[in-house]
Amino acid sequence: MDTNTWIYILAGVVVVVVAIYIVMKEKANDKKALSGEDKKALAVIMNKFISEGETCTVAYATWEWTTFQGKSQTTQYWYYGIAFNSERIYIAPLSYDGGDISYKNPFVLEKGDIGIVNSKPGEIWVELYDKNQQEIISLMTAAKNLNDDKFHPVNILQEEEHKAFIAWKDAWMEEINAVNGITVTGKMKRPVKKK
Repeated sequence: MDTNTWIYILAGVVVVVVAIYIVMKEKANDKKALSGEDKKALAVIMNKFISEGETCTVAYATWEWTTFQGKSQTTQYWYYGIAFNSERIYIAPLSYDGGDISYKNPFVLEKGDIGIVNSKPGEIWVELYDKNQQEIISLMTAAKNLNDDKFHPVNILQEEEHKAFIAWKDAWMEEINAVNGITVTGKMKRPVKKK
């Protein structure tokens, strides 16, 4: 066999090995997500902040934002435990140092604290702004969160919680923006049209 044939064979073997690795990793992550271990750890954290007797939906939320400077780009990632109901949202910023889930500086936002809820109906993301139109936090949820790489550190399935988040966000968007006389753009980081 000539050199080109060996190169094609070697390339084919590498592609097959990589494909097998990806499939095996995804199956392992699916299995971990089905066990609910990460979801249970998140619930333990969030239940520390929810007032006794209060009913909330607990979910895993993230945000990622890419900025561009010339030809380079930087993406930042944020991770949150959230617990929400019609009146408030509890937020715990999360970290995964050493593979263990931890949190710091949790806070709560009451419906009355919010001046603008920016999103579009049915979307998976929301930006919350205060009465002075300063951004407080941006969040998004996904029904399926798998530990694909170091930037996606959990295995959490949350179909019902994801749907509940979208319904909660849409309700807050309609109610809060109407009370404050705001029409949002539905464009990230540009909640209201400039005059």
